[in-house]
Formats: sequence, C-alpha cells, structure tokens
Amino acid sequence: TTWLTAVLRQAGVLQHGKVVSFEQEMTGAFNSQTGHFVLHYSAETAPNAPARLVIKRNAQQDGEYEVKFYNLVATLADHPRIIVPCYAAAYDEESGDSYLLLQDLSDTHAPPVTRDLQISSVEGVPTPHAIEQVVETLAQLHAYWWNHPLLEKEAFDVGYWSRNAEHFARYLQRRTTSWESLISGEASWFPEDLRALYEGVIAHLPSFWERYLEPRFRTRTNLTLTHNDAYFANFLAPKHPDLGVTYLLDWQTPIFDIGGYDLANLCATFWTSEQRQQDQREQQILRHYYTALLAHGVKTYSWDDLLTDYKLGLIFWLLMPVQDYYGGSERSYWWPKMQCLTTAFREWHGEDLLGMER
Repeated sequence: TTWLTAVLRQAGVLQHGKVVSFEQEMTGAFNSQTGHFVLHYSAETAPNAPARLVIKRNAQQDGEYEVKFYNLVATLADHPRIIVPCYAAAYDEESGDSYLLLQDLSDTHAPPVTRDLQISSVEGVPTPHAIEQVVETLAQLHAYWWNHPLLEKEAFDVGYWSRNAEHFARYLQRRTTSWESLISGEASWFPEDLRALYEGVIAHLPSFWERYLEPRFRTRTNLTLTHNDAYFANFLAPKHPDLGVTYLLDWQTPIFDIGGYDLANLCATFWTSEQRQQDQREQQILRHYYTALLAHGVKTYSWDDLLTDYKLGLIFWLLMPVQDYYGGSERSYWWPKMQCLTTAFREWHGEDLLGMER
C-alpha cells in the first residue's frame, strides 16, 4: 500500500490521502499475467482517485521492450495520447521479469473485437466507426515516429528482418527451418498450390531483399515505429463512440520498420477476401490511413509508396503462420490465418514484387 500510494502520488492522480488496502483480480489473458488492483483509500482521499488499476506481469524477458516503450513515451511530452497512461514500469535484467501498472479503462473502453472473434474469421469485423478510430490511432502513431530522431539513436531495434545482410540471413534460415517443419508434418493434406507458393516465396526472398529492403534500410527512408501485433483486439476503443480516443495496447515488440507491416496485420491476417472487399473496406482503410498520415505531418510519401509498403507487409506476414506452426500453435489458429494471408497476397499480386512468375 505504501508503494501504491507513492506511485499514484508521483503520477499526479492522488493528491491527498493514501491507499490503505487492495485486492487483486486476475483476468486470464492468454499471453501475460494481467489483473486488476481494486484500491481502498483513507477517508480524506478525493473521490476521483482511481478505484482500479491494471497490473500486467511478464516473465522471462517478454516484457523488456514494453517497459522500455512506456518509460520512453512518458518522457515525450508531444507524443499523441493514444497510449494508456502508465503509472509505473520496471524490468529486472537478472530474472527477465517485468511489470506495468496502467490506468484501468474498462469502464469506458473495450476492444473493437475480442481475440476469439478476431481469429474466428467470421465475426471479426468491427463497426465502421470503430475501424475509423483504430486507423486514426495507427496513423497518428506512425506519423509521430516517422523518420523520428530517435530512429538514428536506435532507441529501438531497426528492421526486424531487413536491417542488414546478417539480419536477413538469420531470418531466412529461421523461416526456411519453420517451413520445412510444417511441410514435413502436414504434407498429407496441405494444398499443392500453397506448397508451390511458399516454396517460390522463400526462394525469391534473397533477391527481393536486395532490390527493395537493403537500400531502404541502408538509407533509413520512410521508416516509423511499428507495433508488430496490431490486431483489432489490441486496441481499446471508447464504448460511446464520440467520447475519448482509441488506445493501442501490448507493446512487447516495438521496432523501427515499415508502417505497411502494421496495416497488413490489421487488414489481412484474419479477414477473408469478402471481408476486405465488402464496401471497399480495405481500400477505405488505406485511404483513411494515408490521408491521416499527411494530416499529421508526413511528407514525401506518395500513395503509390503506401501501396508498395502494404504489399511488403503482406509478404512479411505471409510467412508468419509458418512460424506460428513451428512455435506450437494449433492448426485452428495458423491455418485460417494462412488462408486469409495467401488470398490477400495473390489478390495484391505479391508475386510481382518478389519477381515470381504468376
């Protein structure tokens, strides 16, 4: 209670009084130990003191970059208010354990879709207004970090797989190993056309990297801070559409990279072709994102640049279900994801960027 009192006082949300007791409630999040602290205060405490906080714990280094991200954003006074306020964050290098203490927004905000609905590929499309809010948040984030001075200081890693020849070689080896494992285990039923597609993609990645990515990352042109897990379920949208901003959660893998990677993650990983094309949903998202980028100050970035980056994102995400399989995910997760991504890749003619024959 003494520590909680000190943290809240330092954060400026507890002017008088103190925490006298609290209970903890766990939420059952699938990828972290996340729960709520229900706080009880002394009598002189103002009634607007936070009654609940979110406590997120990560073990074995999963939270190192998330803690770094929240602590860094706290020093950036001009950062867009799209990150949930964080009252305390720490990482222990020896154990790899970490924690975050966040504002609890559950009374006013909720994900546009839940994780279960999102991966069902059936009811994973939020309302049009929620989609607009999410795209606006993503564009604000990317615009703020676009060619940011902290990129040159390498506040976070630059280029997950494309930073230089050494990074790319390691990435290609990992994905090749993962693919060989998948096709060895699933060959009896895996569609032959998809097998040919994946083998072609992997074979063409080296020349693709040399043409498109090596010069981009050598010159660090039009890079931004990407989230790398920008599913709709990782956003918090206001329950009453016109009240408040939409937040982006779960910052475990921030990296300076190509913004189109987050867009492909948002639109193509669990949406079918019909869901992307209905009411021109995918095109509207790209148009809204591009317009918002320019409105928030991004220059010398054309519409054609964006379309190319979206295709780059589709190529990047195309191999993620293969890695999901290798990491132990159930077929019920990686196979629908693969079907969505391969369809999007083909519809956007990703083979052309890779130099493959169609």
